[in-house]
Amino acid sequence: MCELGERLKRAREEKGLSLKEAAERLSLKVRVLEALEACRFEDLPEPALTRGYLRRYARLLGLDPEPLLALYAPPEPPTLPPPPPPRRRGLPWVLLLGFLLVLGLGAYLLLRPASPRVVELPPEPPPQVAPRYPLRVVSEPPGARVYLDGFYLGQTPLESPPLEGGKRVLRLELPGYEPWEEEVLLDRPRSLSFRLKPLPSSPPASQDQAPAPSPGGGQLVLRLEGRSWLRVTQGEKRLYEGIPEVGAELRFDLPVEVRAGNPGAVRVFLAGQDQGLLGEPGRPVTRRFEGP
Repeated sequence: MCELGERLKRAREEKGLSLKEAAERLSLKVRVLEALEACRFEDLPEPALTRGYLRRYARLLGLDPEPLLALYAPPEPPTLPPPPPPRRRGLPWVLLLGFLLVLGLGAYLLLRPASPRVVELPPEPPPQVAPRYPLRVVSEPPGARVYLDGFYLGQTPLESPPLEGGKRVLRLELPGYEPWEEEVLLDRPRSLSFRLKPLPSSPPASQDQAPAPSPGGGQLVLRLEGRSWLRVTQGEKRLYEGIPEVGAELRFDLPVEVRAGNPGAVRVFLAGQDQGLLGEPGRPVTRRFEGP
């Protein structure tokens, strides 16, 4: 596997996505993503379309597409073998060939048809590029972290570069305030404003102590000891999706289901008790935690 394929596969596994899930999000066939990760460029369409697929796949995985495009080397077209050298012929054959050429030229001049009309074909249209629109996000109070489809964009007030249009999931996070998440349709330049709701006040927990249990012990705490993509759901409701900062603590009321791309970086506290790491490093896992 080449370096390009290794980067794509590693990033996809860290996000906990299968090839089928990634293909459904990009509206592509699974074999296209398989060919990109295996560097089978000869199985892909023309280079212009392949670069577009690679750019969209990189953005889905939270990667910068430009270094990956530099690693993409389209296959060269096959070259035809040189024609065999002409055979030497004797002088009589040369004379006979010259006579036949003169005879054929005379017959052509006498019987040649009218000059054909030259028809110019219109140039091929350029490949279609998905429309892109800028996004402006402000919050009250400011300084909230902004995520789009789980990818970190920056802090409010935010003026983003043009982003690919379509239905996108926007999430705002600010310590001490409830996270805000909603689906937005990016079909034009958008300017969005949000007022975040403060969390109920609670005594701060020491960094060296295990998180205190909630009343009744029905709370799960995830402490990030390294980088890992996380998705936490409660039934059909998605409570969180993204890559928290190292050292962050996320709290959720039970029951919940946790999906982690790097479980070895996530320590679990259940009802205030240290349950150890969520799983092995680099091996995505899904675990469900029931209520008391």
